[in-house]
Amino acid sequence: MNTLNANPQTPPAAATAARETKRARLVRWLKRFTVAVCVLVTLAAAANWLWLISGSDKWVLKINRDGTQVYTMKTPGSAALKVRVVSRSNAFRLSTLIAPVLDESIQQDCAKWVTGCLHYRIVQPWDARTQSNVAMWTLSLFAPFAPRELLIQNQVTQDPRTKVVTLESFAVPNRLPPDRCCVRVEHLHNIWRYTPLPNGVIQQDVLYDLDMGGAFPQLLLNIGAPEQLFTEVTQSNPAKLRAERYRDAHLDFLDERGVDTQ
Repeated sequence: MNTLNANPQTPPAAATAARETKRARLVRWLKRFTVAVCVLVTLAAAANWLWLISGSDKWVLKINRDGTQVYTMKTPGSAALKVRVVSRSNAFRLSTLIAPVLDESIQQDCAKWVTGCLHYRIVQPWDARTQSNVAMWTLSLFAPFAPRELLIQNQVTQDPRTKVVTLESFAVPNRLPPDRCCVRVEHLHNIWRYTPLPNGVIQQDVLYDLDMGGAFPQLLLNIGAPEQLFTEVTQSNPAKLRAERYRDAHLDFLDERGVDTQ
């Protein structure tokens, strides 16, 4: 007896229809995913543009703790947030505070001074006449970002009347040919100003201005910099400056008469 097939489609036809259904679903999913990505990219670009053009060009207090103040400033047209730290201490002399700039032994263990430091080398040794040197810091970053090279010139000056000492560090990216291993940082301008006050107290005023470049998310630096600099100024750097080679340093080009700690 012949029976009618309840399913008019043959098995190959059914398999073909199933594949076409899956393909249609995949196409719809890809379209939705593409639209979502485009929306996110557009929102991110808009947010970045709004952040770039924003800013008051005024210092805003972010941290006021243990006698130390941390301020931030957003300048229109710049993605980097400037950070300023102000603190006072009678624990160190001017020579102690400046001595690490001249310390070539940092080349042996630079990560002790800067987190993630791979290499540190003196490109131009300290010149007593110009009171400057040039150094290269190579820092590792998390994937997928390439290491950064910070080729900087350190310049020390002292006001002969007030005895205020200024250490200015700024990027000189073209001083050496580029290295394909790393991204050379082009914008760095950090300033340490040490003002002697009565009773051996020295006010430290630090200005931090750094842009990692190379598509690095500057927002991460902007978020973490205030707390990180507070820790460096109040804890990390003082701990390192207590080392004998810094504590007992006497730099001939600095006039410390009447401003030594008690």
